[in-house]
Amino acid sequence: MIILLGETAAAREIAAGLRNRGLEFERAQIWTEKTYLQKPLVILDASHPSSNGKFASLSLWCEQRGISYLRLERPETKIPASPLIFPVYNWEEALLELKQRVENLYHEKGRRVTIFVTTGSHQLESVLLCSFACSVRLVVRVLSQGYLVQKCQDMGIHPRDIVAMQGPFSKEINRVLFKFYGADILLTRDSGLAGGTDTKLSAALELGLEIVLVKKAKPSTGLAVDTVNELLDWVDNNIPDKR
Repeated sequence: MIILLGETAAAREIAAGLRNRGLEFERAQIWTEKTYLQKPLVILDASHPSSNGKFASLSLWCEQRGISYLRLERPETKIPASPLIFPVYNWEEALLELKQRVENLYHEKGRRVTIFVTTGSHQLESVLLCSFACSVRLVVRVLSQGYLVQKCQDMGIHPRDIVAMQGPFSKEINRVLFKFYGADILLTRDSGLAGGTDTKLSAALELGLEIVLVKKAKPSTGLAVDTVNELLDWVDNNIPDKR
């Protein structure tokens, strides 16, 4: 059995490719061992860039059980040289950097600091629990799915500060949104060109925003490819089609 992880555009493209090859598979947003009674033979991971630790953990779990694991990565974005960009490599570093940036701006501006968040809702609560939370206004951009909007509201984010939109976004759309919400800091991930990282960075830099950028670390275990075509080539070479 093949398990395809993710609800991204790339995951949908992979699903179409598997169907065209006559291969049976199941879709899932995230992997939990208890979800499947039958042990999968292959896990194709096209989930959205997030904590790289979970990729490594899943890859190790598969390795221990003889399950093939293939991760679709997004090539890193070429980051412009700018003193406004503060790269970090995990979420803990991101929170520490945010704390420093917020304290500096709060002291400089004498008002609450607006953070525009494009990392999704998964780790949003950890920002709300930080010591600097009382000094910030969070504006969160999430996918236009009702349960994500409700999740943000349940965490205390006001509806006016929830931007529910389907990307990727052009530089101009990003610039307009950042300016409309009065953003001071952009919190984002390096999700590659497919995730619009380049347009977010260029729009934020044009407006003079400080940027806390969560970079990606390469998985230490398992296989990784950069494109959907590479992933499907691997499928062709390792899984017989049923046509």
